[in-house]
Amino acid sequence: MSELKSAWELSLERTKDVVSKANRNLTDSQKKKIAEIRQDYKARIADKDVSVQHKIKKLADRVPPESLEAEKEILLAVFLDEKEKLEKEMEAEIESIYSKK
Repeated sequence: MSELKSAWELSLERTKDVVSKANRNLTDSQKKKIAEIRQDYKARIADKDVSVQHKIKKLADRVPPESLEAEKEILLAVFLDEKEKLEKEMEAEIESIYSKK
């Protein structure tokens, strides 16, 4: 019968998996490409954030006061969905570089 593992032991195993992924041998060009990808996606996300903040500020001029909060939540939800999509795209691009070895 196998032993039950504590939460600490399970966490340690997961950490080892993450560290082993991060310690893959990469060339300088691969590291540079990953940094460029991260920078590009960070800029895209920041651009979308600024855009949504601007739209939220302009809501008071376009929307009746009683629906202001609902419209704000919709804009934020759309932004969060777009941000999550961009983050997944970024991770997929980075993972493709890791697997090109």
